[in-house]
Amino acid sequence: MSLIYDEIKNQYQAMRRCAEHLEARLPEIRALVEQVNPPLVVFMGCGSRSFSLAKSMADTVNIRLKRPSFAVPAGDATVHAARYAGTMEGALIVPVSRSGSTSEVMFALDALKAAGCSFTVLSLSCAEHCKLSEHSALSIEMPWCFDESVCQTRTVSCLYYSVMYVLSRLMGDETLRAQLLAFPDIGERYVRRFEAEWEALAGRSWDHAVVLADAEIHGIAEEGALAFKEVCQLPSNCYHVLDVRHGPMVLIRDRTLVIAAIASGPLEQDLIRDMVGHGSTVVTCTDRPLAIDGALNFPVDEDLDHIVRGLAVIVLCQLTAFYKSKVTGTDPDHPDGLDAWIKL
Repeated sequence: MSLIYDEIKNQYQAMRRCAEHLEARLPEIRALVEQVNPPLVVFMGCGSRSFSLAKSMADTVNIRLKRPSFAVPAGDATVHAARYAGTMEGALIVPVSRSGSTSEVMFALDALKAAGCSFTVLSLSCAEHCKLSEHSALSIEMPWCFDESVCQTRTVSCLYYSVMYVLSRLMGDETLRAQLLAFPDIGERYVRRFEAEWEALAGRSWDHAVVLADAEIHGIAEEGALAFKEVCQLPSNCYHVLDVRHGPMVLIRDRTLVIAAIASGPLEQDLIRDMVGHGSTVVTCTDRPLAIDGALNFPVDEDLDHIVRGLAVIVLCQLTAFYKSKVTGTDPDHPDGLDAWIKL
C-alpha cells in the first residue's frame, strides 16, 4: 500500500526482535548501570520525535525506579551546555535516535564535555555502526527498527518498547515484562479488530487532532499527536487529560478529533462527555469496553500496565493519521519540507 503503512504493520515483528536482542544484551546493560550507579538519568532526543519519547522514558524512571531523571532536547543542551553541565554531572545520558547520526546529539555531548561535565553514555539507535556509537560507553543498535519513510512510526514504537523492556528487567517487574512480551500478539489483534473503523474515522470531517494521556505514556502520546502533523499534515496537540480543561478546551469544537487514553475514572468520563457536547469527534482508548454516549471506544480487551497502554495509543494515532492522508491528499512517505534526519 505504501512504505509507511508497511512499517506500521511491521512494528510488532520488530518488537519481538527487540526483546530477544535486549535480553541478550541485558548483562552488559546491567553491568554498566551498576558500575556507574548514576545520581540521575538523562534521556536525550531531537525534535518532537525522540524528545517526546525521552519524556516518557524519564517519567518512567522517576515513577517506577524512583531515581531522578529528566529529558532534554539535544539542541537545547548544545546551545546551553554551560547551563546544563552542573545539572548533568555524573549522569547516565541515554540518547535515543533513529539514525544515530543526528548532529545535535553529538554536538550536545561534545559541548557538555567542553563545559567540564563528566557523564556516561548508553545509546539506543536503529542503525548499525553509527556515529553515536563512537560517543557511547555502550551502544544498542537495532537496525530492524529503522524506518525508511521520512515519518517515524515503527522506529518510535520500538524505541519506546525497548527502553520500557530494559527498565522492566532493571526493576525486576516480571508482570510488566510479561505484558511487553505479550504485546506484539495483542497489538496485532488490536489492529485487525479496529483498522477498518480507524479508516472510517479518518473519513469524518475533522481537520485537527488532540491527543490526551497522562503519566508515563504522555510522551509517546505526544509523538502520536505529531503523526497527524507529519503524516496527514493537519494541526495537532497533546495535553494531559484533565489539564485540557485549562485553556485548550476553548478550541475543541465540531471539527476536532480527540483521542483520549483514559483509565475510565469518573473525572475522565465527565471530560469525555463535555467534549462530546462540544460536537467533537471523541475516541477513547481503554483496557476494557467503555460506553459513553457519543464517543467511539476502542478497547484493547486486556488489563494493561499503564506503560503498555502507550503502545495501543500510538498505533491508533499512526493508522488514523495514515488513512487521513488519503483524505488530505498528502504523501506520507515523502512529506514536503521534512527530512529523515537533520544535519546542521
